[in-house]
Amino acid sequence: MARAAKNRIGSQPRPGSASAVEMPALVSLHQLPDEDMARLMELVENAGIHGVRSAKVVVSPDAAECIASNRQAIVKAVIIAGEGPEAPELAPALDAAKRRGDALKRSLLAAPDMLSTAEMAERLGMSEEGVRLKRKRHEVLGLELAKRGIRYPSWQVLNDRTLLPGLPRLFQILGDSPWTIYRFLLQHHAELGGVRGIDALRQGRVEDVLAVSENSVAGGYA
Repeated sequence: MARAAKNRIGSQPRPGSASAVEMPALVSLHQLPDEDMARLMELVENAGIHGVRSAKVVVSPDAAECIASNRQAIVKAVIIAGEGPEAPELAPALDAAKRRGDALKRSLLAAPDMLSTAEMAERLGMSEEGVRLKRKRHEVLGLELAKRGIRYPSWQVLNDRTLLPGLPRLFQILGDSPWTIYRFLLQHHAELGGVRGIDALRQGRVEDVLAVSENSVAGGYA
C-alpha cells in the first residue's frame, strides 16, 4: 500500500550544487504491479492532482526501515525516473486511465444540472460577464474540459439566488482545480456525520467543511 512520507528524499545538496530541490513523495513499502500503479495514478489524476510522475527509489536498508516507520529523517536515495522495466508497459495503462477520466468528465458536463454561462447568469440575475468575473474570483464553480466549454453545477445556486458559501476559501485550501472542488463537495465525509460537503455548506456549516478540507490536505503529507 502506498503511503505518504515526510522524509525529504534526496534533499541534501551535493558538493558543488547551488541548491537542493525538495518535493513530496508517495513511497510504496513493497513492489507494486503495473496494474496497481496504473490504478494509483488514475486515482491521483481523477482527484485533480496533476504533474505527478512515477519513479523507482533506491535506498539503503536503514533508510527503508526509516521510511517504513515514518520517522522524520533525511535519507539518501537514487531516483530512477521512467527507466524501470515496468515503465513502457505502464504508459498505455496511464493513457487509458486518462481517457476514462476525460470520458467521465464529458458525461458529467452533459448532465441536465450543468448550466451554460448564459443559464447561470439568468439564475443569478446578472450578466454573463458578471458570472465570468465571479468564476475568476472563485466565487462560483465552473467546470471546463477541452472543446466542451464551461459548465456550472446548478446546485451551487441557493433558493434566494445567492451562491454556495465558502467556495473562495475552499479554493484557497484545495487549490485552483475546479474539478477537485467539485469532487470534494460531492463526497460523503465521515467528519461531517457522513453528509456531503455541499449539504453541510447548505446547512451553514462552513467552518466544519473548511476544517475537513484542511485535514484532507494535511493527510496527504502526513
